[in-house]
Amino acid sequence: MATTAKTKATNDSVRLDVGAWTQAALQLLAEEGIDAVRVEPLAKRLGVTKGSFYWHFKDRGALTEAMLGDWRRRATIEIINRLERDHEPPESRLRKLLRLPMLGPKSEAGAEVELSIRLWGRREAKARAALEEVDQLRLRYIGRLLRACGVPTDRADARAILAYSYMRMAATLIPKDRADLIAECERTLLAP
Repeated sequence: MATTAKTKATNDSVRLDVGAWTQAALQLLAEEGIDAVRVEPLAKRLGVTKGSFYWHFKDRGALTEAMLGDWRRRATIEIINRLERDHEPPESRLRKLLRLPMLGPKSEAGAEVELSIRLWGRREAKARAALEEVDQLRLRYIGRLLRACGVPTDRADARAILAYSYMRMAATLIPKDRADLIAECERTLLAP
């Protein structure tokens, strides 16, 4: 019996990849904050030995770098690429982007990770730098879409900040059954 459990742990550690460790770390970050993201609790959560971690990462710093990189890619780059790939009109892409935080459990989980990264960024320069880069990427993209929707260039940057602020908070302020209010907020943000 002990041999079977040991074999299972060894097999699981072989099957785990960087992505599995990174996702588990991001989930732990969202649940308990950056101080909880440690090798031993993660290994226990994943049901593997710490050796599996060190197979993929030099140290905890390498893991936190991977966490920030994964978050940047998934929460910004892939979303922008997906919106651009659809070749829809700019207003349609912007409306999809504005509604993204209100789409359900996956969006809620993403918001929890983002909030935790923002709290982490208040304490550590590495996280703060990642946040600043992501915020700038998002603001530039929103501004570009707003300009393509007819918002004058001199007002697009300010409107991008308002739209981004709306995206970050609307899901917590607007009841899910108020599609009318969501539509009115979108009309206000998209007005030329």
